[in-house]
Amino acid sequence: MEIYLLKSAASLTILYAFYWLLLRNETMFKWNRVYLVATIIISLISPLISITIFEKASTSISNIIQPVIVNTQNSIIREDHSLSILSIIYISGAVFFTLKFLSKLSQIYFMYNRFQKVHYNGFRAVLVDGNISPFTFFSILFLSRSDYEKGNISEIVVHEREHKEQLHSFDVILLEITTIIQWFNPFLWLIRIALRAEHEFIADSKVIEKGYDKVAYQTLLFEKSLGVIGLGVTNNFNYSLLKNRLKMMTTKKSGSTAIVKYLFALPLLLSICLFLSTNLKVLGQEKVYDVVEKMPKYGNGADDAVRQDVAKLLKYPESAAKLGVQGRVYVQFIVTDKGKVKDVSVIKVAVPEKNMDDNELTVTAQKMDKDGKVEYKEYKSSGNPKIDQAYKDLENEAIRVMKLLGDFTPGEEKGKKVNVSFTFPITFVLQ
Repeated sequence: MEIYLLKSAASLTILYAFYWLLLRNETMFKWNRVYLVATIIISLISPLISITIFEKASTSISNIIQPVIVNTQNSIIREDHSLSILSIIYISGAVFFTLKFLSKLSQIYFMYNRFQKVHYNGFRAVLVDGNISPFTFFSILFLSRSDYEKGNISEIVVHEREHKEQLHSFDVILLEITTIIQWFNPFLWLIRIALRAEHEFIADSKVIEKGYDKVAYQTLLFEKSLGVIGLGVTNNFNYSLLKNRLKMMTTKKSGSTAIVKYLFALPLLLSICLFLSTNLKVLGQEKVYDVVEKMPKYGNGADDAVRQDVAKLLKYPESAAKLGVQGRVYVQFIVTDKGKVKDVSVIKVAVPEKNMDDNELTVTAQKMDKDGKVEYKEYKSSGNPKIDQAYKDLENEAIRVMKLLGDFTPGEEKGKKVNVSFTFPITFVLQ
């Protein structure tokens, strides 16, 4: 979840920065709206997609270090179901904004059911008592009864119809959902302001396009700005960025050179989308050896130094112990030319033959024990989510410990320090 939120927040930040630097002052309001909506959608969806571009260069079993056997006497890792402080803060924020969103919807529902409804110029209009700024929610127009009875609301109708026809309410709902997920991201709040502003610019430009007097319309905006602020989940006639709206009405229309900026925006959107959804596994660009003239040495150089440290650190996952899950995890890692451990991964998980079910396992026989008493079969899937997770916990524990190892003395080939691959079998046995 943390990785998803970080990727999502990063994409919002980068894409908004492009908008702020190059697009916000352009009068191609509909294109700006498309860009901002695309920014939100990409940030929400792309981190959920996983595309692998390069597979790992090798998963062969080489340089096998003597297995470490871990049993329940080594102690069991107790599962910690408590939430961190950051998790509690994030969830609290998400719950708060969810409730706030639902509250806004309930207010609209209340207003719709409480006040008189009439058909007016293609709208289902709700006549609200009191001084309220006109706003639309999808195809419903909310306006004050006094404005309706005076009848001098033609500009309002044109403005709000543009909100309706451009489906701006869908954008607003999308913003609210994104706020629940990304409420902690300050750039999301800037995007909220920007997208709502673009909505108003689009609707204002429609009014001017229809031939209404610009000065009279600006005067109307000032008058309506005194009305009650509308709900955040709606398209408001009384949007707070009144100064920018008036400015945009008098700004010279963007020329053809502005199109170049939007042409740059498309590859940027695609690049961010690809970056967020790509799982890069680039191993093999640097040569990795299986055997070298001078093999890497760990710690004090003793043959079993790695095994001793791993044995001290390993704990038996409680989930596996409870379900009687045991087996052998083959961990592969690279000792770099700097003596560091990197690219720790599990290349195979095997289970004792006595636990094997032909309906559940794919057989790959391999006698790993010196005396040949125990034959292991490759584990694929049990069909039981809890058991599968228990095996995953064995993998995670093996990876965790290998990443805690100290430095090696680098391996050498022809006098040059090189990368060397190792495979370390770790056997989890219940006793």
